[in-house]
Amino acid sequence: MKEHYNRLFRNLNSDKRSWDERTNFRAPHKPLLLLAVLDRFDEGQVTTNLIELSPDLGELFTLYWSRVFPPQTGKRGNIAMPFWHLQNDKFWHLLPRPGFEALVASSVKIHSVTRINEVCFGAKLDDELYALLQTENGRSELRHTLITTYFSEQVQEALLAQTAVNVAAFVYSEELLQQARQQQKRVKEANVAEPVRDQAFRRAIVRAYDHRCAICGVRILTADGHTAVAAAHIIPWSVSHNDDPRNGLALCHLCHWTFDEGLVTFSDRYQVKTSPQLVNIPNLPGHLLTFAGRGLIGPTEETLWPFVDSIRWHRQEVFRTR
Repeated sequence: MKEHYNRLFRNLNSDKRSWDERTNFRAPHKPLLLLAVLDRFDEGQVTTNLIELSPDLGELFTLYWSRVFPPQTGKRGNIAMPFWHLQNDKFWHLLPRPGFEALVASSVKIHSVTRINEVCFGAKLDDELYALLQTENGRSELRHTLITTYFSEQVQEALLAQTAVNVAAFVYSEELLQQARQQQKRVKEANVAEPVRDQAFRRAIVRAYDHRCAICGVRILTADGHTAVAAAHIIPWSVSHNDDPRNGLALCHLCHWTFDEGLVTFSDRYQVKTSPQLVNIPNLPGHLLTFAGRGLIGPTEETLWPFVDSIRWHRQEVFRTR
């Protein structure tokens, strides 16, 4: 059984045009998606034979993609493409929602995450492959097959490093969330490598806020797994050494910048306060002024809302009062 799926993984149907030696002259979309799926198994997040096209899967795919094609290369990956086209590789079976059976069985190409989720519940693996991926040895061997078949030696090292970070970051992010839910006063600095710590804090915050900005409320997810929000420490890590989710906010890029610059903050009752500097000539702050007095858009879990002490520190140490 193991050799059967090793053979299928080595012979994925993939485009062989416009790719270079980094990917052994083959399109990397399918192997990178499968690496992300393996990570979800490693995290214990696949408990039934259903692979959902979720933001978490999209983020893992994007992290792997950036290891092969850094942002400066201009090449962007779209997880919807391999998710849809893997149905041609014999072990990946899309599960249509009622009324969409004919569409899924047709030769129509769908390259939109939103549309795939509209017509499919997700994908089901062969039962034998699903059983194989329940084992650490099975996942390790198939991961080795994907990485060595489709990527150059230099890229192989980068992908293996990303795998290690992904799994460790998930474990640490779950630890951060669990400690916060248990109402521990503070999550102490852990002996965790910086890439793991950064990714874990981000995953915990983005998950807690469901990809929504705490100030303006924007929530945007792209087809390639990018989100409009980033994870911001309220008291900076350099000061607090504290990755507690309650010392964090999910903020879009503009709100993140205005928060770090002290142009917006919150009251002890979580209401937005805007700095007088926003209206200094020749500033044109636009919609930012409409946030004054608006409540913080926080996590659905009350235990994950920001510490008032952290908010107060930001208001006293960073906020520009004049």
